[in-house]
Amino acid sequence: MARRNSTYYTRMSDKPESRVDSTNLISPNVCEYIEALQLGSHAIFCYDIKEEVVQVFNSYLKGGIDRNEALRLMTPTREVYSDFLQGAGVDPKLLERDGRLHFLAMRELFADKGPLNIHRVLQFMQKLAQEDRDGGFKGTRVISLSEYYLEYTSPSDLLQFEREIGRDSNLPLTVTCTYDGRKLLKRGLGELLLSLFQHHGRIIGKELVIQNPDD
Repeated sequence: MARRNSTYYTRMSDKPESRVDSTNLISPNVCEYIEALQLGSHAIFCYDIKEEVVQVFNSYLKGGIDRNEALRLMTPTREVYSDFLQGAGVDPKLLERDGRLHFLAMRELFADKGPLNIHRVLQFMQKLAQEDRDGGFKGTRVISLSEYYLEYTSPSDLLQFEREIGRDSNLPLTVTCTYDGRKLLKRGLGELLLSLFQHHGRIIGKELVIQNPDD
């Protein structure tokens, strides 16, 4: 039997009913949309400051707990997400003990040298989703700091990877890719960011969400 939602939270002020703080950077309507993302959704969020993606993460986590979904955090190292877990006010030990929270090292996806093996990556993601369903969860939510992909693969391969996932995925998982917009622009990758928007079914903004129509 799944735990009650509030048992995962470490402070009363950070229960699921509250947002990150009273100075909401992301609209409450957008937070509710993120919480309710359906399986198969492939979303992108471009942020300027860390506090914005912390708030998105908080809503994403709350939605997964509400819907009895597992959460996979895709990151170069476990430490990268420590601030996000702290910002959401959750107890990661409880989440991990219940099999609801997993850290997914990016090197597990991008292990091959040379061009990205997209078929192998998609197979790996499907395997993870099946493991979570076998564990009694209704689905899987994946969230990543996606600009770190560029430490493992080229911009063109990254774009192809996002394209292969599709605007909506046939896999039993929800994928939200977060990109540090300022970092990409400093690297001269503004055109890449614009192209990435085209390959996600939902573009999450601070005040609204844009849904890309099917081709």
